[in-house]
Amino acid sequence: MLLLRVNELEKYYGNRTVVKTGDLAVYDNDRIGIVGRNGEGKSTLMKMLAGELEPDSGSVELLGDLAYIPQLEDASDTPDPEWGSKWHVPDQQMMSGGEETRKKIADALSSHACIVAADEPASHLDLEGIEKLENELLSYKGAVLLIAHDRELLDRVCTRIWEVEAGRVTDFEGNYSEYVKQREHRTEREWFEYEQYEKEKRRLEKAKVERSQQSASIRKAPRRMGNSEARLHKRSSGTQKAKLDKGAKAIQSRIEQLEKKEKPRTVSKIVFDVQKFAPIYSRTAVSFEGTRVSAGGRELFCGLRGEVKTGARLAITGANGAGKTTLLHMVADRADGICVAAPARLGLFYQQLEDLDEKRSIFENVSEESRFDETFIRTVLARLGFDRDAIERPVTVLSGGERVKTALARVFLGNFNVLLLDEPTNFLDLMSKEALGEVLDAYPGTILFVSHDRYLIRQLATDRLEIKGGSAVLRSVDAGTRTWKEETEQMDALTLDLKLSEITGRLAVVEDEGEKDKLEAEYRRLIEKKRQK
Repeated sequence: MLLLRVNELEKYYGNRTVVKTGDLAVYDNDRIGIVGRNGEGKSTLMKMLAGELEPDSGSVELLGDLAYIPQLEDASDTPDPEWGSKWHVPDQQMMSGGEETRKKIADALSSHACIVAADEPASHLDLEGIEKLENELLSYKGAVLLIAHDRELLDRVCTRIWEVEAGRVTDFEGNYSEYVKQREHRTEREWFEYEQYEKEKRRLEKAKVERSQQSASIRKAPRRMGNSEARLHKRSSGTQKAKLDKGAKAIQSRIEQLEKKEKPRTVSKIVFDVQKFAPIYSRTAVSFEGTRVSAGGRELFCGLRGEVKTGARLAITGANGAGKTTLLHMVADRADGICVAAPARLGLFYQQLEDLDEKRSIFENVSEESRFDETFIRTVLARLGFDRDAIERPVTVLSGGERVKTALARVFLGNFNVLLLDEPTNFLDLMSKEALGEVLDAYPGTILFVSHDRYLIRQLATDRLEIKGGSAVLRSVDAGTRTWKEETEQMDALTLDLKLSEITGRLAVVEDEGEKDKLEAEYRRLIEKKRQK
């Protein structure tokens, strides 16, 4: 059943096109992820779909009710008491960021609207909250429009992806990982078309040069020739020269008529020079020796024991307020109960400490205390989305996400060999998160990081310190009867079965032939995906 129809939406800010869509449609039980870099127009598009913002042209036809979860604005309504309890929404005026987010989610889900449009609903949620949100969106009776920078959430919930790039919206079938594959295939096709264009251009240019050279090599009549012979030679050579010149002009015309193909953007592989690092020769970089963590006079957990091997990547996870950030700061302070290897140089990043000079440029801030050369610094900054011109911009004009990336680059390109990172992916778009993950994966030092980003944890972590129920346990991700990867694969399989069961139920009651065909196609796609696993 059709719930929402979009007709050629356009929105401008000054001379800049912020959003320009074709015709789009949202059907019952659609799960659509809206993705793109920061500033590309995702939130603007969703506000227009939700009726919060008027388009400059085009129309949105809503054929049912819609509940909107905004990114920044606080919830104005009080959620249904049952849903408020379910989402642990406190009955008070002053709320934390996580509590306010839970209130907005509870308010929207309790409305039972035909469409839920959610702009960054996972912000400020811990891992437990994100998983709860994921399950609610999977089982929701209606359609979901979702802006998220959480790849795992988009993978497990979404059946379609709307990509917003330079304001233009492109519709892709499948979840986020399938969208990435389609995007890679598109890049491969662009490379093929570019190479074919360059090959044909070189062939034509060579042919043009050959004809021009042949024309230039035609000599005038020798002086020893008589007048009649000279006239015949001139007539013959002139005809031949004109023909060659005409051929060269025709080839030039063909070159100009070739459909120009731009060279696809290339990404440089990040390879850190290990000789720039001060080595830690000991087997252990950090060890916990009965560590006790408290905040505000309250003990959060105690008795933590374990070690972080040199070169390891330790993910510190737990609910909001469990003591993750406090523990990270204790490591930075080399507090009692924590032993840090003597040669360790600790580089700390957390959201409230950017340590950036507002008046200086991105490049100046990052290179100030870096031991790497200019070329490598520029390569890393380019990988994080800062092009040649952008790195000369002063920090004072940067967005929140750009400031985070600059502060992070300053730490992992600084004179450190152990990184302490508190929520490094906050405020970053998906592309920046993926780039950051690749840079950190290439980092030759030791990393301890606090994160609720499941994809980053899965991509990067070799060890995990989980804080839960007043205790903390440090283990390798390969410890236990199942590896972390196997646990994740099991969760993926359960999600797939849930989606198949949902589609089977909908096929039994749907009457619209168009929607039935669409459901059957989705069912076949999921069955094939399950076979591949």
